[in-house]
Amino acid sequence: MKKTAILSIVCAFGFQFTNAQSPWTREKGSAYLQLGVTSLSYDALQLDGHKVENIGDYSDVTFQIYSEFGITNKLEAQLILPYKTANYDNAGVSQSISGLGNVSLGLKYKLSDGNWKISSGVLFTANSIKKDESLVVSSTGINANTILPYVSIGSSYNKWYYFGMLGYGYMDNDYSDYLKATIEVGYNIIPKGHLMLVLDTRNPIAKEDAYFNDAVQWASHLDRQTYNAIGIKANYEFIQDKFGANFSTFGAFGIDNAPLAPTINIGVYTKL
Repeated sequence: MKKTAILSIVCAFGFQFTNAQSPWTREKGSAYLQLGVTSLSYDALQLDGHKVENIGDYSDVTFQIYSEFGITNKLEAQLILPYKTANYDNAGVSQSISGLGNVSLGLKYKLSDGNWKISSGVLFTANSIKKDESLVVSSTGINANTILPYVSIGSSYNKWYYFGMLGYGYMDNDYSDYLKATIEVGYNIIPKGHLMLVLDTRNPIAKEDAYFNDAVQWASHLDRQTYNAIGIKANYEFIQDKFGANFSTFGAFGIDNAPLAPTINIGVYTKL
């Protein structure tokens, strides 16, 4: 097949790490709780540097609970609970799978609270997925455990805020380690609303054997997933510091081993 460069595809990537890690932490006893949904439908993907089309109709819906809790004024705990429903249809063949995805637990510690906030953390993502090797949609997540240590730095000025995060994902089960980076810039565009520009990247460090040897993979959860995504996020807080909603969409380049399709990402949250 002809090698293809994919530009400006609207995508949502990184099912394991959907919430960027900012340097800000929750105060002791305070909490943040978000319920989100991502819907993805596709019939093409970028596979090992090539665009592959007409692979059947896939639909992939993930419901996710994301939570943060302030243990101390400097230490925050995180919990991410995803539940996935996936379907496949092609030439009269219809299959589906539903179950728990890759559950994540994290800790984030504030290192500096000056004009520039600096935090460091670690996120452990478990191989808690449902697997069925007889199906095309053979799992509800990535068939590996991941440990992601990271550092984050950011600040704010008037109506602006900005931060960057850099992390390294260690994966077991012969999956490829990867480098993860995020840059986010937000502006308080209306009194209760923010508009954010995001650059989110994931690039494998080494090519391990799971890409070829692990049967519990399908197009949404391939090893060696690569992307450089540019996105827009919007957030509106209906009740200040209490209740709000957000939406995001991404365009990407440098995609490999990932679906090529539009996604919709919507969340509602509360602060406690």
